[in-house]
Amino acid sequence: MTRPDDARRAILRAIRENLARGGSESSPPDPISVPERGDVASSPSPEGRGGQGVRTQGGEGVRTLFTEELAAAGAQCTVVCGEAEAGRALARTLAGVHARRVVGSDAPLVQRLLHALGDGFVLETLDRLSRDELFACDAGVTTAQWGIAETGTLVLESAREKSRLLSLVPPTHVVLLSAGCICESLGDALARVSVASHAITLITGPSRTSDIELTPVVGVHGPQTLHVLLLEEA
Repeated sequence: MTRPDDARRAILRAIRENLARGGSESSPPDPISVPERGDVASSPSPEGRGGQGVRTQGGEGVRTLFTEELAAAGAQCTVVCGEAEAGRALARTLAGVHARRVVGSDAPLVQRLLHALGDGFVLETLDRLSRDELFACDAGVTTAQWGIAETGTLVLESAREKSRLLSLVPPTHVVLLSAGCICESLGDALARVSVASHAITLITGPSRTSDIELTPVVGVHGPQTLHVLLLEEA
């Protein structure tokens, strides 16, 4: 069986298992989002749903696997240390794809980095953009709440920021992820998703599609470039 089939079956199985464990059982702790702090890697693993321990996040092995799977999926990754370095990396990334018109989510970290970019970029405000104007933007910048090491997948929660359209419409998507928010598996990530999120977006590499002859094409139905800034604490 092909690797994409294996990944799809694993995702569906994990979703079914997570839903089966839901209901009256207690909810897991809220994730630590990128805008606030990224110290999960040094914290004890909290209890997940149904009293099952959730594997500890972070760690060099898990991070290495995550970056390898990101690359295998066609995404780019830059490890940055602290907010200042993240800002410089963001500017280089946007300049590298010739992005001029940029829109960011409402996450505080995203807004701080965008407003520090300086000249050469036109910053748009999501709430003031029509859908047609959003399609005219060159890049969207968001955070991700979790990363999944085994597939290189990013998890965006609807309760954390206004980011869904930004992650799907502009041709370039830049994601800020705390290095301490990398989970080992999909099941681990789902156990940590906030119950307040009415939707989650799972992103594995740039948008891909294929025709009836199975010829893959990148960027037809979404971003053709995905760049992750993996944020470590200074």
